[in-house]
Amino acid sequence: MPPTTRATVNTAAAAAALPPDLLARICSFLPPGDAITTVPRLNKGWAAAAAPRVAELRKVARALREEALRSFWLSRREYQSFSVPLWALQEAWPQLTEQQRKLAAARAAFHGDLAALRWALLLLHRDNDGTRYCAAAAAGGQLEALQFARLLGYEWSAHTMPPTTRAADTMDVAAAALPPDLLARICSFLPPGDAITTVPRLNKGWAAAAAPRVAELRKVARALREEALRSFWLSRREHQSFSVPLWALQEAWPQLTEQQRKLAAARAAFHGDLAALRWALLLLHRDNDGTRYCAAAAAGGQLEALQFARLLGYEWSVSTCVEAAHSGHLTVLQWARAQQPPCPWNEWTCSAAAAAGHLGVLQWLRTQRPPCPWDWETCSAAAGGGHLAVLQWARAQQPPCPWDKRTCTAAARGGQLAVLQWARAQQPPCPWNAEDCFGVAADAATSEWIRAQAALEDVTQPPCPWNAEDCFGVAADAATSEWIRAQAALEDVTV
Repeated sequence: MPPTTRATVNTAAAAAALPPDLLARICSFLPPGDAITTVPRLNKGWAAAAAPRVAELRKVARALREEALRSFWLSRREYQSFSVPLWALQEAWPQLTEQQRKLAAARAAFHGDLAALRWALLLLHRDNDGTRYCAAAAAGGQLEALQFARLLGYEWSAHTMPPTTRAADTMDVAAAALPPDLLARICSFLPPGDAITTVPRLNKGWAAAAAPRVAELRKVARALREEALRSFWLSRREHQSFSVPLWALQEAWPQLTEQQRKLAAARAAFHGDLAALRWALLLLHRDNDGTRYCAAAAAGGQLEALQFARLLGYEWSVSTCVEAAHSGHLTVLQWARAQQPPCPWNEWTCSAAAAAGHLGVLQWLRTQRPPCPWDWETCSAAAGGGHLAVLQWARAQQPPCPWDKRTCTAAARGGQLAVLQWARAQQPPCPWNAEDCFGVAADAATSEWIRAQAALEDVTQPPCPWNAEDCFGVAADAATSEWIRAQAALEDVTV
């Protein structure tokens, strides 16, 4: 079956409500391989909308194969027809001959399908036919595919041609004829980085169509940067806003500082922009800050980006597991721990899962052998985030996850009154310091409850020593003076 990521499901659900003519128009812009193999498997509406283009593409593919038998150049490029999507290639791989596998890799190189190319080249046997991948990438004008093939050590020859951009030019001309409302709808599906940097450069029509979304994305980016100054987790992830497209990164690279270059690479890792990530990591200097790319990929749930950073030899640390746990990316966490040696983890990993309320992740961490360690920070993090179910589960284990007065303090600071009440209602109750909790309470309701609870617990304690005459003499208002006079009378003191 084709891959079912959350983004794919959401896009398919949104597309299901579109009229057939709009579906057909959108299908006309899909890569041929997806139009032929992926779209018909989504649902009947997509299949019907794509049917005319699928028929035309199959006709073109047959014509190219026939022409390849008569032409010297096309016989070297029978891979021109279309690239098979990665999911379909993985599904068919066991049934393919070695020659068919090579052809699929060459097609991926020609069309710039880096995901399929990377997967295939890492599985293929090296032989004297290896130059075909560099030649295919060059023939299709796919510089990144050519660079990747060379990175893996594949040879090139005189048949490697300079890249061209005919496909991009054709796409731009076709898009220029679309109505503004359709352009705007298409722009809404583009990655944020392309919407902000690429689309406005195409032509005025595209720029106008993308303008509302660009303004909204810039607003979100500013909000994330501001939040990063206040939040521990977001300050570690200032790369959340959007990934800079490769062409824009290449254009700006000479003017960027080393720190900005690292940030761009981390953004690419977080968003799974493998093209930009690969290009940046191959140029960056290795230093002690190299673990940030694995951590960024884990935070974004980008398993391929994490695998690629590891393939290039970049180190990982506890932060990789911590970020995966905090973001709830269990698949990434499981892969990292399955390696030999496994990615390191510690108590922060459990507290990260608890802080974000990812009970399933926390349960998986604790069921491993040996379990991921935890300490008081797990309960404190769950309490501060208001995740009562996580806190209850942690305390129900044998032995229970440790807690101390910092659990109550965290709940008060976060305004999590229900969590604070539950913690203090246990037998024995969670330790606390009422003064500390009152001092950091986030709202009036929490403050009042703490005050009342502290008063109930202090009934048996002797009152604070005082001198009624001194207090009466410095009282700031009449109400205070009257209360002091009445209280002093109860103690047989006259003021």
